[in-house]
Amino acid sequence: MNALVGDEKAYEEIATRCVAFLKTREDELLDFACRLIQTPSINPPGDERAVAALVIEHLTTLGILDVKQVGAHPMRPNVIARVRGAREGLTLILSGHLDTKPPGDESSWKTNPLVPVIRDEKLIGLGSGDMKAGVAAMVYAAVALKAVSDFDGDLLLVFTADEEAGSQYGSRWLAESNLLTADAAVIGEPSGITQEWEALHLVSRGAALFKVRVTGTQVHSSISDRIPTVNATVMMSRLIDKMHRELKRELTYGGHPLGGLGPTVNVGVMAKAGVFYGVYPGSAEFASDIRTLPGMTQSQVEEDLQRFLRKAMADDPSLKADLLFETWVPATEISSEEPIVRSFQVAAKTVLGHAPRLEAFPGATDAPHFQLTAKIPTVAAFGPGLLPLAHSPNEYLAAESVLQAAQIYALGAWRFLQGYR
Repeated sequence: MNALVGDEKAYEEIATRCVAFLKTREDELLDFACRLIQTPSINPPGDERAVAALVIEHLTTLGILDVKQVGAHPMRPNVIARVRGAREGLTLILSGHLDTKPPGDESSWKTNPLVPVIRDEKLIGLGSGDMKAGVAAMVYAAVALKAVSDFDGDLLLVFTADEEAGSQYGSRWLAESNLLTADAAVIGEPSGITQEWEALHLVSRGAALFKVRVTGTQVHSSISDRIPTVNATVMMSRLIDKMHRELKRELTYGGHPLGGLGPTVNVGVMAKAGVFYGVYPGSAEFASDIRTLPGMTQSQVEEDLQRFLRKAMADDPSLKADLLFETWVPATEISSEEPIVRSFQVAAKTVLGHAPRLEAFPGATDAPHFQLTAKIPTVAAFGPGLLPLAHSPNEYLAAESVLQAAQIYALGAWRFLQGYR
């Protein structure tokens, strides 16, 4: 490996060639991003077969032939492509997920969510920012790296299934199956909150997903004034309101130096109750999600929730509530001193004219499975797009950021693989 610390001349030459090479392929790159958007991979229900096939076909067309499809279920494929350098060295993973959230109420969309539109310098469509444009950019970054440089080491493209529903068939399965081996990884989640490319994210918040079931009295609704009854729907609504107002301050957590980050508590992200007209509601259930910080543990969060519910039931003896804890994804964090961080900050400055600040990603990503299970230092999120537009009607990103992403990924990969610091 050529660890040319401080020698920037070779990098500048590669950067010039790489940026120019990708500029000539911009229309082709945008077209591929559009083809990814118009290939449905909505999760739930979850089926990445068509989009995985498109990625494999395109990689092969572009001359990247060391490609395999792997998965725990035939409908949930992951794609791994390897681009080998001229000499042995480090291995870097660029990773993105192939699935998208559902479009939701399509009447809220101004365009068909599965028909990509480029309008007013924006690429509009379901999964445009989260994160099919990022996937397209990674593919073309690999092509550029191979075309303009005899780089060291290996670049791996890892495109995962099932990220939007917990990663059971995606990064979690890949990591637990020992299919992820590298010296560093970068996940291309949209890294802007108010503007694109504003931060490189060292922290991936974790996720605690749970339901609370409330039990009441199911009887004929016409006699609710004749016998003692408890309306499960009403009790649920009161508990949701109480949790919304009070739960966060009952959680056990320390602060975090990146942006004063704390956990988020989102109560009632889903809810169901009752049977039908004429039936007094005897059961109600709501789901909630807490986005956690490094240092928070599942056992402590469960203990905090149980303590909160016990107190709520003590305050109102008519309330009967049971906790159903469903999913725990740990938070992750890497040091700002990791070589991958410096490599991508410099690459971003080359392309954008400024280095992004270092922050914590507000959401959870595939990072825990890469970092905690596969033991790979992982940038939790650095990609094109705006996070507030993800999972929203009329999702879009700046069309120019697709090209910027490909350029940044190629240059950041080159710096890391060559051992630049």
